[in-house]
Amino acid sequence: MKKSIQNRFYQKQAFSLIEVLVSVIIVSIVVVGAMQISKQNKDMALYLLKRGSSEIDNSLFLTKKVERYSNDKKSAYDLLADEFSIKDLESREILKKVEKKINVTEALPTTVGGEEADSPQFTFYTNEILLNGDYPARYYTFK
Repeated sequence: MKKSIQNRFYQKQAFSLIEVLVSVIIVSIVVVGAMQISKQNKDMALYLLKRGSSEIDNSLFLTKKVERYSNDKKSAYDLLADEFSIKDLESREILKKVEKKINVTEALPTTVGGEEADSPQFTFYTNEILLNGDYPARYYTFK
């Protein structure tokens, strides 16, 4: 009877080396995939943060003076200095570092109302303002 218990003990099934290696490879693939997804999420969050910051910077250029500077590279300080009294030197330096190349298209007439054969109810003019920098942006003005 003692021998049969010992035989059962030695006949107990164990994982083979190949099964262990396959399971380690599968776990490794899952971990690498999870790490790649995590990196992509981090990169997307960083992109959105920078893009949002750039949109805030772009809003500094949307003044009435922006149309004067078509095809020029200007800093935010150049556009805001006449409208605001900026006494803090640190703020001035920060605004001077925010630069964009400004392109403004010619005002194009746009008609509204009525059929094609009828005369329009009114006409307004649109300009396209392109701000080129790290994250370019496009804005429109209506007159």
